[in-house]
Amino acid sequence: MTPNRTGALLGVAAALLMAAPAAIAEPEPTTPPDGPIADAVLDVEADRLALDGPPDALAATTEAEQVELSWDTTAIEPGSVFGDRVELRTSLRDESAVETRHGDPVTVPVAASGTLNVDVPAPGEHLLRVEAVAHALDGRPLAVERDYRLVVTEPARPEVEVAVEPRALPQLPALAAPQPQVAAAAQQPPTATGRVTLERGHVDAVAPRLLADGLHVQVKDGTATGVTTWREPADVEFRVTAAARTELPAQPALSFLGGAGEQVFLLPQTQSADLLWTGWNTEELRPADVSGPVTWTLTAVDGPGPFGLFTTGSFGAPQVIFNSGDGLPDTLSVPLGTHAHANWAFAEPGRYRLTFTAAATGANGAALTDTETLTFVVGDGTGAPAQQQQPGNTGRQTGTPNRLASTGAEALPATAGLALALVATGTAALVLARRRPAKETP
Repeated sequence: MTPNRTGALLGVAAALLMAAPAAIAEPEPTTPPDGPIADAVLDVEADRLALDGPPDALAATTEAEQVELSWDTTAIEPGSVFGDRVELRTSLRDESAVETRHGDPVTVPVAASGTLNVDVPAPGEHLLRVEAVAHALDGRPLAVERDYRLVVTEPARPEVEVAVEPRALPQLPALAAPQPQVAAAAQQPPTATGRVTLERGHVDAVAPRLLADGLHVQVKDGTATGVTTWREPADVEFRVTAAARTELPAQPALSFLGGAGEQVFLLPQTQSADLLWTGWNTEELRPADVSGPVTWTLTAVDGPGPFGLFTTGSFGAPQVIFNSGDGLPDTLSVPLGTHAHANWAFAEPGRYRLTFTAAATGANGAALTDTETLTFVVGDGTGAPAQQQQPGNTGRQTGTPNRLASTGAEALPATAGLALALVATGTAALVLARRRPAKETP
């Protein structure tokens, strides 16, 4: 090779080497999209859960077998919530306002992700409710729910043109706009008839809701898996079986039930498979219809011994809500949207009749109130003669709403109810996103 050609090749190589750095471009920064890209974002703000997400409705066809929601708890650091877990529940409500649970609650770990499937219901418009429940390390319940509008349609079919002769339609008189209370009542599921005895499973014994003629305290019966049934308290007998018998701990606050080590009957704050899991809720009352909290009052106890309602907080310390032994009435203020559980304690076997009053103020300023009596049969239903505790001059305000135990994820035996201690603090976040898988084809 001649010297001239060698020099030319070296010059070309040097030029390529000098140009090479310019060919490696820096990646351009990406701009994150405006607003949340997930369906639901769960956060703790000012010690309360807040849920945000885009307002678009879910859409599915009957060809799809399931609507798939993806969950993401990677924003919840381990040690932020009790047990490092969050419980997810889903329910559907159709145009007839009948609520149906879809599957059992799903417990998911923190710092993880996965999917949650919901069966596609019949064609029409539905309300899909997603509930998330956890506990802070100090025992406070962390609960939030979000409603999604789910529209299910039939697959599109070829249109067939039909000639229709236009006709004039008769003019109908304009209808008056419904009042808020009437509109709320029209959306409520019907009340079942017939007497029943309940002795195990989930039930909200005091669940006020607005019906056409005003406020009604009813029983929200969830003892049948996946089905919610509304009942009149007079049609329900609550059984407290021998499995509820437990020893009373050495707690001065509970001395009105008996001495330490004595046997009492307890429906516990946490779920036990062999017993009733008895709670209360104000979830059916909306701010558009009711202004402010509901005042829940125990006005009378007719039974063979004292009755008490209390929660078990941090380190097992009881917080007494109702105590029939020191005079009635006892009162608790319950915020709207509350669903809570506590320990229901009966000192002696026999038949108890507990009379409760729920009172609130309507959005229009009208007073709303209802009084109902619940019947509990404790043990074999026989015991000492009934001692009736009527309202007196020793009424007191007890309990604080933010210490009530919310629906939990684990079932514990009744004997653990008096010793339960939930511990926790911190900030938690849960993200729910949606995917809609098409029906698989072979």
